[in-house]
Amino acid sequence: MNQRLEYFKSEIPSLKLFKRLGYSHLNGRDLFEHNTLSEIILRSRLLQSIKRLNPWIDDFNLQKAYDKITEAQGASLVEINHNFWQLLKGATFSVRQVINGKEEFIPVKYIEYDAGGIQENDFLVVNQLKFHGISRHSVPDLVVYVNGLPVAVIECKSPTSHNAFENAYSDLDFYQRNSEKLFYYNQICAAIWEVGGKYGAINSPAAFYSVYRLKPQEEVAGIITEQDKLIYNLFRKERLLDIIRHFVIFEIDEGRIIKKLPRYQQIRATNNTIWRLQKGQGGVVWHTQGSGKSITMAYITRKLQAPEYGFENPTVIVMTDRKDLDVQITGTFRNIGLKNVRQATSVRNLDRILRNDYGGIITTTIQKFQEVDKDATNTSDQTEAEEERLRVEKHISNNVLFKITKVAKDGRWEEVEREEIKLEELSDKKNLYVLVDEAHRSQYSFLASFMRSVLPHAKFVAFTGTPISKDDKSTLGEFYGGDYLDTYTIKEAVADGATVELLYDEGTAKLDVKKDELDAEFHEKFGHESEEKQELLKEKALKTYQFSASRINEISKHIINHFREKIYSNGNKAMLVCDGRFGAIHYKQTFELLRAEGYHDFDTKVVVSIGSPKTDEIAEEYYKTVEWNKNHPHDTQPVWVVAPDDIKQVTEDYKLPFGNVTEVEKSGKKKFDNTAILIVSDMLLTGYDAPIASCLYLDKALKEHNLLQAIARVNRSRKGKAAGYIVDYYGISAFLIQALEIFSGDIRPNDILKNINEEYPKLELNHNKLVDFFRPLKADRLIDRSQYVDEALRYIEPIDKRDKFKELLKQFNKSVAVVLPDVKAMKFLDDFKLYNEIKLRAKNAYPDDEDLKVTKDESQMLQTLIDTFLKSEGIESLLNEPVSIIDKDKFKEEILNASPATKELKMRNNLIHVIKVGLEKNPDFYRPLSERLEQLLKERKEDRITRITLLKAFADIQDAIVNEQREGVSKGFITEQQVAVYNTMKIIYGAEDAEAATNALFDSTTGEMGIIGWEAKGMVLYEIEKKIISVLKNKIDRASAKVKAKEIIEVLKRNKHA
Repeated sequence: MNQRLEYFKSEIPSLKLFKRLGYSHLNGRDLFEHNTLSEIILRSRLLQSIKRLNPWIDDFNLQKAYDKITEAQGASLVEINHNFWQLLKGATFSVRQVINGKEEFIPVKYIEYDAGGIQENDFLVVNQLKFHGISRHSVPDLVVYVNGLPVAVIECKSPTSHNAFENAYSDLDFYQRNSEKLFYYNQICAAIWEVGGKYGAINSPAAFYSVYRLKPQEEVAGIITEQDKLIYNLFRKERLLDIIRHFVIFEIDEGRIIKKLPRYQQIRATNNTIWRLQKGQGGVVWHTQGSGKSITMAYITRKLQAPEYGFENPTVIVMTDRKDLDVQITGTFRNIGLKNVRQATSVRNLDRILRNDYGGIITTTIQKFQEVDKDATNTSDQTEAEEERLRVEKHISNNVLFKITKVAKDGRWEEVEREEIKLEELSDKKNLYVLVDEAHRSQYSFLASFMRSVLPHAKFVAFTGTPISKDDKSTLGEFYGGDYLDTYTIKEAVADGATVELLYDEGTAKLDVKKDELDAEFHEKFGHESEEKQELLKEKALKTYQFSASRINEISKHIINHFREKIYSNGNKAMLVCDGRFGAIHYKQTFELLRAEGYHDFDTKVVVSIGSPKTDEIAEEYYKTVEWNKNHPHDTQPVWVVAPDDIKQVTEDYKLPFGNVTEVEKSGKKKFDNTAILIVSDMLLTGYDAPIASCLYLDKALKEHNLLQAIARVNRSRKGKAAGYIVDYYGISAFLIQALEIFSGDIRPNDILKNINEEYPKLELNHNKLVDFFRPLKADRLIDRSQYVDEALRYIEPIDKRDKFKELLKQFNKSVAVVLPDVKAMKFLDDFKLYNEIKLRAKNAYPDDEDLKVTKDESQMLQTLIDTFLKSEGIESLLNEPVSIIDKDKFKEEILNASPATKELKMRNNLIHVIKVGLEKNPDFYRPLSERLEQLLKERKEDRITRITLLKAFADIQDAIVNEQREGVSKGFITEQQVAVYNTMKIIYGAEDAEAATNALFDSTTGEMGIIGWEAKGMVLYEIEKKIISVLKNKIDRASAKVKAKEIIEVLKRNKHA
């Protein structure tokens, strides 16, 4: 029955479609050219095709051409296949012949690829053709011939077959082993079963066979079934020849040749990109992690270099933002046979290459673009510690890129190194194309403007593994706007089996806080500090609690149990992401203590960046320990972090399975590695590809792009790996919900472009505010910059002026960051440098600002307090079971409704956030709500109220917040500014008279608040304050009215745009 269904439901419909596509069809028993079962090619068709495509060829050279394409060369099937593919794609075999009395070497065409000549080829599909085999005959369902050469084998199965693909793949695998010669010319192996279809290359494991999916706009009338879609999109004539010529890859991996075929998103993205570049425009390709972006970039490069596309021997620059990605892409390009691939080590080196380059491929990193030294090959991003003690500033001024390195010394920043790069055109070539990998991070600031300056005619194509958010504004605008060139989402990748599903679980430490004792001890230690300093210390204490010994101990135990039960049992590994390097080391020390106690026997390693021992406390401790161990081999101390020189090897070894580490491959390489958990902070969260990693334990606040990148570390497919786990101890579910809104692809390019256009007027306004702020200065900033800076420092000596300056500069810097790298922002960069220089000089000039910093000793005291008065009583799971994140709407619903405990947590966090924001903008309304919330949380902690009572009280507070806005509206107060002032007036005047008092206040100040930038003009603020006092003193004394007037002015400012 299955064989009948296979024939009528799969084989017959596929033959009909091939005929619609212009193929000839013959049944195997009617193919008289197939004289013997050992004959693979169709001799007469091949000879006729060579003659037809090369009409100049004589009989002698015709035979030579025939012999060349039929004589196998190579030690294995894939080597023979590679050599024949070189001949098929053209121009690799030439014959010497006299034409018009002149002897020439002329390349032989075996296939005509030019669009106008495709019909000159002979396309044939044959069903049920028998071939000689080692053990028995091979009878594939369909064989596709082009010019007498078998370029594809297709196996059909019944749509009702239980394991249709597995059975078809088994047959294809058997044919390759049994009748190897049939696959000498093979370009595609396919399995079809009406409702499905997959394709792959020779020797490919079943896991690497791909489906072919279509976007809605790609659907074709009459192409209905899944097998139809696969046949149409792989075997229509122009597509089949496009795949053979441009998309077949032979990659060298550890000395072995592996043949690879493109996945559908790679074909689509490549062709869309080439089409856009032919129009003189670039664009953005968003393909999620695991989609094969490096190979897609190689396909695009291959087509850019193909003469038929008209790019005239272009230069292609492939740019990444990390050294390891640069090495990876360079290796990929070389391994798949792209020629003339060179790495640029600096701007000067790139300059030299470009001056002598004709049609080459150049790979480099973003950071190398900023290096002056021609030998600068070891650049890297700043470590976390270096950011604290080492500052690298970059800016562009007068066509010069300045790179200034400063170190922290005695509480001040001192310049230790300055580099200058003159922005000269590196190339004026019109056919220069730049492919930028991971288009989200460092390249979008001054560097993007820099590249535009030095490569003015280049066309840019950006690749990103995560979509562009509304805040990540510059990417699409910088790359010509419009829509994405192509998108491939995580949902599509999971459906294709390219990545695995991600499951989210959330746990929180149950904390026992001795609040009264903690408050008393805090007051004893820090009660002498200013109120502002105490607030800063309390904020630091909230951070410090995360590293309490008790909390980390309980989380470590939870990690070990979870890892043992769900990860290790399947032969997989995990990563732990910590908030900073000290946190990573703390976890490592805790794991080792638990190991010594017999709690587990898993190996863990800390992979974090280490800076200079002169500027990095962790580095200093590390090198001291290493030196001690070297000098005291019998009394060594533990080294908690992986040595910088060992990181590459450790992270590569981690990818190996668990096993006997003494066993090695024949080549001497390690076969197994027993590192169970890699502990990281920032490293390895982007670009690190380890399919064995199956779980990400999170104890760090990650958001949007960084969060999406991090969780993708555990979504790579691996045999036996059903899903990747994200176990969250920090509480990032709200951030994850927000990130998944971006993951879905709902954010479109026009959202970003609109934001940029809206921000430019804000940039001009914020710039004008800064200039106006320093208007009293006598010096002209455009003429005497140095004098201007000196006067500015004296002008902002009063702390209130300094605070105002910082706020204005913050808004200006934010606007610059949003608009850059648009050329409109370039005219503001000189002032950007000027005002930030004033800020830096002010830090050194007024050390009282530094008094608010938390010192190292104070941090240690806070940690001791937290460890003493805060104990963790285990980890409470907030979800009944892990939740899949693939469907963002379902994930959001399940997270928010998973359990009463989760509901309590979400409502609590939401209210804390809303009230915190409200206190700034509407303090008189939100202050009592804040006190009420604090009381409720205290009562719940002490078990004096039930969860049901708490949830009801939360709902009452939410209702009050909603009703507050409604009440204001009912009185005619529409804006948040009006409602906030109304709430203040209710406290002063009472509910009956508040409405009239609010109207009187706004009526009297309408003129002043209509002035643009009123909130930054001293005289205008003075007039507003006088008029508010006049309204208030009808109810309260003048001194109280003056204090309250200042508070109301702050409320007016904070709600200015609301």
